[in-house]
Amino acid sequence: MPSNHSLVRASLAVSLAILAGSIVVQGIQAPPTAGPYTHQVLSASSPDGLTWTHDGVVLLEHASVPCVIVMPDGQLRIYYVDASQMPETVNCAESADGGTSFEPLGLSIAGLTSEKAVDPSIVRLENGRYRLFYYGANGDPGAAGTHYVRSAISDDGVHFRETGTALAYPGLVDPDVFKVRDKWLMFVFSLTEHTTMVAESRNGRKFRKVRPLGLDGFGTTKPVQLDDGRFRLYAFDQRTQRTIVSFVSEDGLEWSQEAGVRLDAPIGKEITDPQVVRLPDGGWKMVFKVSDPPVQ
Repeated sequence: MPSNHSLVRASLAVSLAILAGSIVVQGIQAPPTAGPYTHQVLSASSPDGLTWTHDGVVLLEHASVPCVIVMPDGQLRIYYVDASQMPETVNCAESADGGTSFEPLGLSIAGLTSEKAVDPSIVRLENGRYRLFYYGANGDPGAAGTHYVRSAISDDGVHFRETGTALAYPGLVDPDVFKVRDKWLMFVFSLTEHTTMVAESRNGRKFRKVRPLGLDGFGTTKPVQLDDGRFRLYAFDQRTQRTIVSFVSEDGLEWSQEAGVRLDAPIGKEITDPQVVRLPDGGWKMVFKVSDPPVQ
């Protein structure tokens, strides 16, 4: 992964970090000392989406780049990069106790055309099926050249079948997909252009690049829709990776920053990849990744 990982969510360039952080002792490879293996997924709660409190519980170990949805029964399911086994790839875990603990479900993708699927974004469709977007990575995820965001479809959100390429462009990582009125938007970071790009689609399967998002210095994820129809985007400060702030938008394209900080990192940690959902009881839940700061 690039050493200046403040430019992009740290867990994306997975293999480089793992190779750099691994130690081989007498022919046996010890656990990695950097990268997704060392990351954790935590959560925070809010009554209004603005004032947040850490839940103080580690939801998933050796896990990175979380995204969360509310299931039809009201329980939470997290999709994430699972580095508990190598090569790291996407998995999902579901809660049966309101989000206090999560049990991995063993996600699979039939017909996967890459070595691994990382940086997941999940969408529940109007017909009840699930569409998963991910960076289809081979070898070094940070390598130069064209990167492919692919998609897969599922009836249960656990057993998927790859359905093709959603977007191809140099250096793409971290897709986040959501719907605005009659079109789909994808926010996706470009390692080549060092910024988040916007792509759009009418059918939610094939996307075309539109323009830079214009929020340089902030790492973005999938926004949440407010009661008044606007969207709120939670983003982490890429320069410090110590705070999460928020922006609001009418159309998902032009964003205005809201005053204040939504959440600070736990002491001695970096905080990235915040994603928020509205709960059936009216509350708000945020999942995010924490990691140790890089050794200076």
